[in-house]
Amino acid sequence: PTCNTPELNDLDELDLRTVLKGANSNCETALSKKKVLMIGIDGLRADVVGMTPLPNIARLKRLGTHSFWANVQSTAAAVSGPGWASMFTGVEPSKHLVDGNGDLRDLASPTVFKTVKDAFDLKIAASVSWHPLVNDFINHEDDTTLDASFLASSDSAMAAKAREWLLSEEFDFVFVDFDGADAAGHSLGFDGYLASYQNRVVEIDSLVGTLLDAVMETSAEEEWLIVLTSDHGGEGTSHSAYDNYNRKIPFIVASNSPRVDVGFMPLADPGSQMDVLPTIMYFLGGESAIPDDLDGQVFGFKDYTRAPPPSPPGACIPDANNCGCASEKQADYRGNISVTASGKTCQAWSSQSPHSHSRTSANYPDSGLEANYCRNPDGESGAWCYTEDPFSRWELCEVPTCDTA
Repeated sequence: PTCNTPELNDLDELDLRTVLKGANSNCETALSKKKVLMIGIDGLRADVVGMTPLPNIARLKRLGTHSFWANVQSTAAAVSGPGWASMFTGVEPSKHLVDGNGDLRDLASPTVFKTVKDAFDLKIAASVSWHPLVNDFINHEDDTTLDASFLASSDSAMAAKAREWLLSEEFDFVFVDFDGADAAGHSLGFDGYLASYQNRVVEIDSLVGTLLDAVMETSAEEEWLIVLTSDHGGEGTSHSAYDNYNRKIPFIVASNSPRVDVGFMPLADPGSQMDVLPTIMYFLGGESAIPDDLDGQVFGFKDYTRAPPPSPPGACIPDANNCGCASEKQADYRGNISVTASGKTCQAWSSQSPHSHSRTSANYPDSGLEANYCRNPDGESGAWCYTEDPFSRWELCEVPTCDTA
């Protein structure tokens, strides 16, 4: 049957989603009536969303399913490159091959933008504050994917262009990227109790409101999916540590589709940034439209059954100076071991001889790439190093594995 889709503006004004929670979800809506707004907020810590008055993000929460405890990808450090790549592709860094900010063009899996374009030939626009998202991901993959793009000098300029596009009703899928929270975090700290960070998130929420108002103004007789999430959290002035401050993010799916559920994700299955691609594809084309071999799942739809999450391993007892956690593939190790398991001396990370490489402290600033100590900046199976042997590029080190609780 055809979906009896309520007007999005009515739901926003009257907060009727809870009334409609039991609505029939076994229905279809024509593709020509479906629209997508994807909102990425760089460096948005999960707890700041839960404890800060953010009226426009709260509007989205009321219109669908939310999680303030979603996961980032699990096979690389919590930095922007692998986070955005996993959000865009629905797979782990071990598959899409972006494991830092210095190898963005290594992306080996299709983005959600190209996947949507190839499957449905929709008109897609991207307005971004972090320009590599367009230059090094989307356009480098296929410069015909986007029908419009805007490289903004500020979040306000970025949102103004996206609002213009939304009001024009020219595009079917609009992506926006806010960078201000990440900038504030790196400057003075990622902390919901810190005024500099909190105020920047409040400013972003206000800009999100301008986009939602534009959607509401033009959404008559349309079915919308709005997805909001982040690439990573943060603590102190960094965000690569393997802990919940850095690796937990908000995830919201809002819609006027009766197929989308209302409420929150369970603690045992809080969702992941890798759920973006399958969720958008499921909204547009159903289960058959979801590519095979994704690590993410559909988020927030009543007519989709998620696979149960894997059982968590025993919690690591960290001791960074003496051992590395198996659950983090020893990326947390900060000790002084500087020989490989076979006894080869490690090459200094700052050196390009005898082996040239991109695993430098500039490209991986939060990975402890000091002297020639064994480290794991890029998701290998354990701590490793380049060797001083010109005939052996790199090897794993014999770093002890920390105990688990």
